[in-house]
Amino acid sequence: MVGARSRQNVAMRVIVIGLGEVGQNIGRTLSADRHDVTIVDRDGSRVESMQGDIDVMLVAGNGASPKFLQEIGASGADLLCAVTDSDEANVIAALAAHQLGTARTVARVRDPDYFGDGDSFARESLGIDFVINPEHATAEDLAEAILLPGAVHVEHFAHGRASIAEIALTDRSPLVGSPLRERKAPRPNSVVGIIREGRTLAAEPGYRPKQGDHLLVAAGREDIEATVAYIAGRRTKVDDVVIFGAGRIGLPLAHHLEASRGPRVTLMERDAERARTVAERLGSTTVLHEQGVGKEAFLAHGVENADAFVACAGDDRSNLLAALHAKQAGAELCLAVVSREEFVPLVDALGIDAAFSPRLVTAEAILRAVGGESVQAMHLMIGGGEILEVLAAPGCRAEGRTIEQANAMATTHIAALVRDGRVVIPTDNDRIAADDRVLAFSPRRGVQDLRRTFGAA
Repeated sequence: MVGARSRQNVAMRVIVIGLGEVGQNIGRTLSADRHDVTIVDRDGSRVESMQGDIDVMLVAGNGASPKFLQEIGASGADLLCAVTDSDEANVIAALAAHQLGTARTVARVRDPDYFGDGDSFARESLGIDFVINPEHATAEDLAEAILLPGAVHVEHFAHGRASIAEIALTDRSPLVGSPLRERKAPRPNSVVGIIREGRTLAAEPGYRPKQGDHLLVAAGREDIEATVAYIAGRRTKVDDVVIFGAGRIGLPLAHHLEASRGPRVTLMERDAERARTVAERLGSTTVLHEQGVGKEAFLAHGVENADAFVACAGDDRSNLLAALHAKQAGAELCLAVVSREEFVPLVDALGIDAAFSPRLVTAEAILRAVGGESVQAMHLMIGGGEILEVLAAPGCRAEGRTIEQANAMATTHIAALVRDGRVVIPTDNDRIAADDRVLAFSPRRGVQDLRRTFGAA
């Protein structure tokens, strides 16, 4: 089984169906972790052009064909990930692989009509272990960030008991200019990472944050709101949100915000027919048909008064341009959805507060499947680095070790422990106990060190 192979740190055999941005990202990540990866794509010219650019086996063929999957050894694979642009092809590939004997299967499915809000039907009736809807997951992440004033991103771990927030520092933050070791902590928290000029770094006690830095801060779920408000230097309620783009992310985001009964929501859509359709499906949201992305068009609709602006149309260039113009117009928090990795450096260069990537949402779910039993949850950061929740197995190398020793063994930075349902912000001298849920931050990617440190012997 996959879990047994993972516990022994044996390289896994992984088949990826689809050589797009997501497939390439998964292939590079798993290959760097020394897994045996084969990527399949129907487009022979794409396969040929990518030869030598990625350290995996590339094969041209129909990944939805049971006969073809059998030919490339799906019966002996540990994991199959179907991430083409076709929901149908992904479902068929995962079903076929399951029937052939692949240990685990993952399918990217964007249309919610297939499986509804959960994947229990896919798992229990069809044998597909994970169904990923990256756009819906991205919408949920955006809603979490908007509803936590002062944060540009927040992730919850350990069944919602612990949180790690990314906080943008302004001139109002009390941490600007002072060493982290001297910071006050009105609520228990841990600063574990810093994002500066697009680079993700580990937080050291002597580091002096400056305006524009983003800090990664861990706290208990009940403490995260007060912690973010203190570090950000404000507790501003988000009353008005403008969403640009009513597609696969914009519509579910509006639904999430309506359900929260919090901010007033305005949704801008360039396609008139789509705007009419969306308006019929939403309740309190104001839907506008607006084709322009310029500053003047935004000012005409009061974007300058928005507490949060989200650009989530189907095109990265339009999203970046819209977020930039919203920022220039005066919107407080400006977020953009960026799917292609080549556009990521522009986010910081343009002064946009944060970017969200459906591509990374898909990669997170797949890497979680590869991580085995010890890896409980994972968050990949768009500028590099990752946050993981790992379970300290009885008898693991870290058991009984201090936090400082465990950090050195796993080449990571432990942000929090969840022990017997209680969140602990540890000191260097606290010790790891069996069955602890460990929240760890690493400025680089790869879970092998963590698995060796916290996994079963």
